[in-house]
Amino acid sequence: MDTLAALAAVHAAHDDRPWTIDDLGIAVRRAIEDQTFELERAGRGLHLVDDQAARYGEFDDVAIVGVAEPDWPERPRRNIFYPPSLLKSLGWPSEKDRRAAADARFLDLLASASRRTLVSTITLDEDALVSRSMQLDEISRARLSTVARARFEGARVFVDEALSVEPVALAPLDEASRVWAELRVGRSAPDAPAFHGNVQGTSARAWSVSALETYLDCPFRFFAQHVLKLEEEPEDEEVMDPRRQGQFVHGVFEAFFAEWQGAGYRAITPQNLDAARNMFTIVADRGLERLPAAEAGLERTRLLGSPAAAGLGDAVFRMEAERSVAVVERLLEHPLKGDFTIATANGARTIAIRGKADRLDLLADGTFRLIDYKLGWPPNRARALQLPIYSLCAEQRLASHNGRSWMLGEAMYLAFKGPRRVVPLFASPAGRAKVLADAQERLVLTVDAIARGEFPPTPDDVYRCETCSFASVCRKDYVGDV
Repeated sequence: MDTLAALAAVHAAHDDRPWTIDDLGIAVRRAIEDQTFELERAGRGLHLVDDQAARYGEFDDVAIVGVAEPDWPERPRRNIFYPPSLLKSLGWPSEKDRRAAADARFLDLLASASRRTLVSTITLDEDALVSRSMQLDEISRARLSTVARARFEGARVFVDEALSVEPVALAPLDEASRVWAELRVGRSAPDAPAFHGNVQGTSARAWSVSALETYLDCPFRFFAQHVLKLEEEPEDEEVMDPRRQGQFVHGVFEAFFAEWQGAGYRAITPQNLDAARNMFTIVADRGLERLPAAEAGLERTRLLGSPAAAGLGDAVFRMEAERSVAVVERLLEHPLKGDFTIATANGARTIAIRGKADRLDLLADGTFRLIDYKLGWPPNRARALQLPIYSLCAEQRLASHNGRSWMLGEAMYLAFKGPRRVVPLFASPAGRAKVLADAQERLVLTVDAIARGEFPPTPDDVYRCETCSFASVCRKDYVGDV
């Protein structure tokens, strides 16, 4: 009765509009609830509430966090029983009306604080990328004044951020964690050169040109193979690996040309091409007898060819038969070792080099032809060192061979993979000068980098890492150089 009397007094004092029975029922229920559940003021402090409950509170400051799709606004649940057209005819609110109501509730929430409102969004929800809510574009409609505030630099929220945020703060940690953290903080910097392939005390020596090419492929592979002298993991294959194949093929060609010259022949011409093929078949078969049957069949097809494709021997012989200048002498597996003069943009340098040229043909016109056999694809001539450096070294070593000087006339790869068998190193005298000059610069830069002890795991092509024999000792996954 007291509640009804109080409601009547309030209605008479503040409301002229007549009440219906429903209005009265709502007012009575609300009044009874107020007396049944005593409401206490929450007082000072931080309160975590959702956007529904925030409408019924009184707050000094409101921070609205995580304003991202699809939570702001919350997606409506689709009615699986009735189509939208039927619901619209029954007076159901449309999607546009629901979105307008959600925007209105968001504006009310923005203006609910008595002092300040902060709004923030996120871009990552657990492991999924999320986009900002389009309701953020409605903030201007709230007509609230904007106050610029300084950034929180170095703020720490979680204990692990004591180490992850600079400067490191160890005070929040307990004793055991602080001892561990001090040990971690006192360790060497991760960007120290020692962790990225730099070593000290690399001894100076005469490097082979093939080893220097390995450095250009990957400095760390060169370090593992030629400085640490680690053994490569053997490949579990039923046939010869590429290195053994190369040694076998070089040995067959060396034996053939030795017998060819011993038989009194010099150049291979169209007239004696058949004789060269017959002799090569005999020499190859003699070498193949030392191989297992499975390997011998594959290598015989490689050397002598098949009805589908010509063999390596035929490619070599046709190349020479197409040249008009006669061969007066062949130097097979010719060693090139010692100090050589290398010209660079900063002047001449004397560098110790060792290597072995596959084949040097001394020609009747005083020039020589340098040939490098490649069982695979020819190398990238913009990065190759072996053929151009061998050309320079051979020219210096042959300066007084047989009482005359010899100049480089032609250098080529005989490649047994790719669209062309004969791949020249240069096409013209101007191209020759540029190729040799670039190769000398690369050589000097490579030798100097080795002398400085620079061996980072940085292959020229990351595909090499898939077949590298030294992947188990490489640190590319840790130092992030690749």
